[in-house]
Amino acid sequence: MRFLIICLVVGAGYWYYSGMYQQSAHPDYQQKLIKNAENMRECMKRKEYAAGRTLTDAGDVEETCAEQHNLYRENGQWHSYDDVRRD
Repeated sequence: MRFLIICLVVGAGYWYYSGMYQQSAHPDYQQKLIKNAENMRECMKRKEYAAGRTLTDAGDVEETCAEQHNLYRENGQWHSYDDVRRD
């Protein structure tokens, strides 16, 4: 019985490590693009909200957020200067 419990715990640990952990620790390029788009959307929303609250001009929000997150826009997607592309 003890052997069965140990096998189940080890199996569950291996399943988690090889699946969910690896995906979160090493996302593929498409997942990075999705995350970059989410970061930009949230940043622009925060900057525009802050500008509205203080009644000031937000300037070029997209450019400011892109610099903040080290991103550039190409073909409608936000790419990071830090990532290596496999074109």
